[in-house]
Amino acid sequence: MYKLKQSKEAKGIMKIKGAMTVLNRRAKFYGKTLDWLINAIDQGMDENMTVTQAYEVYKMDQGYVWCGINGVDWIKREAV
Repeated sequence: MYKLKQSKEAKGIMKIKGAMTVLNRRAKFYGKTLDWLINAIDQGMDENMTVTQAYEVYKMDQGYVWCGINGVDWIKREAV
């Protein structure tokens, strides 16, 4: 049997460093701050797929999880 090498993390999955680069560049494109961009996306501003994926990585890094129930989107993870 041949064994396929597997990296520690799957290729194609954005990490926080890459996500921050994407978000900072998009904020600079608008001439705004990163906080402005995050708030705008939180309020429903549409972005391209790369920026949306970076936003999701950023939110998860900040301790949020996706809820999606009854109009709720990102919530803070409860302490165990």
